[in-house]
Amino acid sequence: MTLEKLGKHQEAVENLDIAIKYKPNFAENYLEKGISLVSLGQYSKAKENFNLAIKYMPNLIAEYEATIKKLTELENFTAAKEFEQKLQILKKYS
Repeated sequence: MTLEKLGKHQEAVENLDIAIKYKPNFAENYLEKGISLVSLGQYSKAKENFNLAIKYMPNLIAEYEATIKKLTELENFTAAKEFEQKLQILKKYS
């Protein structure tokens, strides 16, 4: 279970900062950090991280949409819903 799901948003941000230090071009870390920042009400910082996620993975939104479609086809609705929630946050704040 992720720190974000446990409501430990600040701890998640701190851990993701460490991950970003070691893998600065890994888009998923910026996406996850942005989601935690939204939960903390830090919307401008979240937007910066979402934009970095898209910078390092320009097709991020399309890939998430394809993943949601595939998970739905496989009837893995729980995982599809998680991806859909992330995608909606990304679209709203990026």
